[in-house]
Amino acid sequence: MTIQSIWHAILNPVIGQISDRTRTLYGRRIPYIAVLSIPLGVIFFLLWHPIVPLHSLTIYFLVMVLLFDLFYLAVVLNWTSLFPEMFQTIAERTQAQSPRQMVGVIALLIGVAAPPLLYSHWGWSWMGAILGIIGTLGFLLSLHGSHEVSFSQQSRQRLSLFASWHLLTGFKGFRRFLLMNFLVQLTLGLVPAVLPFYAKYVLHISHGMLSLLLASIFITALIVITPWGHWIRQKGSHLSIRWTIILLFMGLIPFLVPSRWGVFAAAVLLGGGLGGFLVLADLLMAEVIDMDAQRGNIRREGIFYGINGFILRLGVSVQSLFLYIVLHSTHFRPNAAGHASVSVENGFRILISLIPMILLMVAYLVIRHHDVPESQSSTP
Repeated sequence: MTIQSIWHAILNPVIGQISDRTRTLYGRRIPYIAVLSIPLGVIFFLLWHPIVPLHSLTIYFLVMVLLFDLFYLAVVLNWTSLFPEMFQTIAERTQAQSPRQMVGVIALLIGVAAPPLLYSHWGWSWMGAILGIIGTLGFLLSLHGSHEVSFSQQSRQRLSLFASWHLLTGFKGFRRFLLMNFLVQLTLGLVPAVLPFYAKYVLHISHGMLSLLLASIFITALIVITPWGHWIRQKGSHLSIRWTIILLFMGLIPFLVPSRWGVFAAAVLLGGGLGGFLVLADLLMAEVIDMDAQRGNIRREGIFYGINGFILRLGVSVQSLFLYIVLHSTHFRPNAAGHASVSVENGFRILISLIPMILLMVAYLVIRHHDVPESQSSTP
């Protein structure tokens, strides 16, 4: 998994750069999605249906995971890069983001709930086949209506990977976005990772209540996505992202004083903030890309999303580091009964509230001075 994590991080900017430099009759992004979606589905299936002897499973799994990351990023990064190019105004972008993120949240719920039902009834191979087919069809169907800016409108300038990295990381607006996005994404990864421990060892609630708590976050996010779109069109992306961070911050406060009903109020606030962030993340990235394109007469969505993916991948390591330091320093010992010392309980409170609150405060301070122009209200 360490090898895979490094491989995944490096692939992001490399694939982004290759995508930006691609020139075909069918565009830069669409050919990758059209050609690689089916191989991606096949590789996903083979992850769950090994075709080697038992003694070779470790090497087989490593190879398949590396191949999966390669094809997955080649498809997803190009698919994501279409967004800033296809939708130019704030109205177009918020209208596109609302259904896009609603489908994403529903798919996430299905992705969490469906696998146990599938593999318990039909086994791992059938589960891999069914989910692989659904994923492949999803990517192929997304090509319907997709389009790119014609090459006559694109600069022929081609920068090396290192030159692009240097230019983009020297772009103050992009640096601010990267740091804010990293801190918020780290928070959104840390809270659900710690929540099962917090529920068992601090709140002492059942698995059913934990599932209901997690569902409350995602259902709230699903409900507020459309209202957030209307708010963003009226108030703009800069004010909206600040309120998103404030909502997430408020959602962490109830975890400081454990209460079974208080955490459900927290779930609603977190879901409200999550819904806004889902709409705003790509919108803010699109605005950074627009500013870069206006300055240099070249659209480089691929390398922007590639560097962003590289930075976000570091969050997995930081999250693991937080967990290790706190659990090790409090002498945590897992047990079925959910017994925990005061120091362990305090450790979980720190992990799920205090640390994320500090991360969000820094994110707010960073993005408060964001100076990238907001999306235009109409097409130029």
